[in-house]
Amino acid sequence: MSVINTLEPGDHDDELRQVELTLQHPGCWTLEATAQYPDTHIVERSLYPGENVIKGDFVLVSKSDVSIVEFAAAIDEFDVVESVTVLNQSHNRARVVVVYERHSSIVPEMVNSECMPIAPVHITAGREHWTVLVRASALSDVVESMEYDVELDVVQAVDLSEDVRKVDIVDRIYSDLSVCQRQSLRTARDRNYYTWPRGSSASEIADVYGVSEPTFLEHLRRGEQKILHAVIDEMERRHEEFSRP
Repeated sequence: MSVINTLEPGDHDDELRQVELTLQHPGCWTLEATAQYPDTHIVERSLYPGENVIKGDFVLVSKSDVSIVEFAAAIDEFDVVESVTVLNQSHNRARVVVVYERHSSIVPEMVNSECMPIAPVHITAGREHWTVLVRASALSDVVESMEYDVELDVVQAVDLSEDVRKVDIVDRIYSDLSVCQRQSLRTARDRNYYTWPRGSSASEIADVYGVSEPTFLEHLRRGEQKILHAVIDEMERRHEEFSRP
């Protein structure tokens, strides 16, 4: 076990710390599956522990020669897995519901500890990557109580100056767009401005919208720019998540 301690003298014991953990523990189908199939990833979206089983909502990703269908079928072969239901899929990823035996998971233990997960768990190459909140005073005890391999990759104070995170990319875009920008984008879409060939010109839509063409184009371009930046930022974030070693 290795620990990176970034707590400074004078830190308050009851302050929360954002901690990134890398875990390995025996008997976990997610670890065994990603270790058995290189260049595959599993993302835990949400888990619902029952008395004897856990129902999990997962995203499976395969960047190898193994198809996503083969990867899902391989997961279904693990003894602790009761069922795998594919909700939807593309050529290299799928959203699935997996029902598996509760004793094979450390999730109930993590939830009942001082740790509070604040991001989806990523599993790749036989290792789990967690992001949790822990009180500063409890961090050492939490790590020492874990009876499996654990590495503390990052320990940092919670940034109170950071903007409140939006629920998802659509929420972020909607919040960033002004009323005029949303209306311009909607009108352009409804008048087939984005089809090829275009169904309406900017001047025609501006007339319908009741503004001058330069005003309409300014609202439209500013709105398009915000959407483009948000989508590219989200693509880069997801690329980083799925490229973890």
